[in-house]
Amino acid sequence: MTVPFLAPFMYLVSTGGPSVYVDALVREILYEENAIFLAMDEVIIDKIFESNEEHSVPRPMHTSSHSGHIWIHEVLHGHERHSYNVFRLHPTMFMKLRDELMERDLIRDSRYVTATEKLEIFMYAMGHGVASGAMCERFQHSFETISKHVCEVTKAMASLHFTYIKLPCLTDPVHPRIRHDDRFYPYFKDAIGAIDGTHVPVHIL
Repeated sequence: MTVPFLAPFMYLVSTGGPSVYVDALVREILYEENAIFLAMDEVIIDKIFESNEEHSVPRPMHTSSHSGHIWIHEVLHGHERHSYNVFRLHPTMFMKLRDELMERDLIRDSRYVTATEKLEIFMYAMGHGVASGAMCERFQHSFETISKHVCEVTKAMASLHFTYIKLPCLTDPVHPRIRHDDRFYPYFKDAIGAIDGTHVPVHIL
């Protein structure tokens, strides 16, 4: 069965009709097909938008009953090794650091996040290099909240270097470990600070 609007085209092709007429007819058919496809695309897109609007009802995301605050309390009040494994500090050292930052007014409790949790968020991020998404799930806070408090505590920790990190002066005597070691003396007798690539042992007073 031949489609009606294709009948002239089929006749001209079978009889070797003028090629100009055939080309014009083919273009007309293609234009009609394009118009049909465009109309179908508009209908499909409209349906997609309608479907998205119907299913885009906002839902709370971080609703776990095991919140970050509860988890932190369990870690800090459990075996001290848990705290070290998770936050890289034993509980007593962690509390001293938190108190130091709070006494200097470098961090403070906010409406929804305590200073303790802020510091734990920072320590967890620095100690394990955890992705932001995993941090959000672990502490049950939004990405914005996690990012905000990591930045806040980073600035607070950096400000402590004025008090606790001091470079030696030019007038200070050469350290005995340099002076009495032929590998270092006299090559590093004028060195100030750590040598690149070395690990410097430190502890919190």
